[in-house]
Amino acid sequence: MKKLFVFIAVAVFIAAAAMASFIRLQTSVTTNLNQGVLKTSVSVVNKGDEPAHNVQAELRVAGQKILLDKVSQLGVNAKYSAAKKVKLNLDQPGQYPLVVVMHYTDGNQYPFSAVTCHTFNHQTGALPTDVFGKMSSSTFWQTGEVKLTLKNLSEQELQVSAKLHTPRELTVIDNDKKIFIAPKSSAKVKFKLENFSALSGSSYQLFAVAEYAKDGFHQTSVIPATVRLEEVRLFLGINYSYLVGLLGALVILFLLIQFGLPLIKK
Repeated sequence: MKKLFVFIAVAVFIAAAAMASFIRLQTSVTTNLNQGVLKTSVSVVNKGDEPAHNVQAELRVAGQKILLDKVSQLGVNAKYSAAKKVKLNLDQPGQYPLVVVMHYTDGNQYPFSAVTCHTFNHQTGALPTDVFGKMSSSTFWQTGEVKLTLKNLSEQELQVSAKLHTPRELTVIDNDKKIFIAPKSSAKVKFKLENFSALSGSSYQLFAVAEYAKDGFHQTSVIPATVRLEEVRLFLGINYSYLVGLLGALVILFLLIQFGLPLIKK
């Protein structure tokens, strides 16, 4: 019984040490374009288990970067709301991208950011999608890459401009891509990433935005992906993940010895 108590205490201690507080901002965006003025409303709820600090939304649209109101603290399940009107000068009717970046810090004032991407229509209704794609997810620590595949469903060649939108913790090398896609075919492109300030164990959502013109309309396709930053840590030359697996195997062996073998003997 004493051994069982010690084992449970150690297990509880390990589980408590493994649990970490986190901040998760759930973002929703609404837009309304009227006479060349885009009104954007951003609503954010903190779904984590610790407060976020210095919370501020940033809009990226038509080459502009606009900062919205900042709040010093956003508690658990608390809501952040901000709105902005932006004058746009768009050359063609069609569908355009809007990128929203949420900036915030944790209790230690360490900076983080989260990206989401939306589209809005200018002087047109819904347009058929001629280009769609998929993007690979990736796990890395210092450098990595994601692969974007785009397919052209139309009967004509399309020139596509592709850009990867990431949080500030990541840097994209050679971000602006120009791609020619033949009719009824596909093309692939790679985006190289560098870890600027992301912490190990962090996961981020990225968005590739593909823009092109067809039949006098500007069109946009948004393709999401996820990357995870994982530092490879060694202990006596052995990867930590292997040590965790070994610890799990030892725990199972301990349980079998303590409880399984006595039952077999009986």
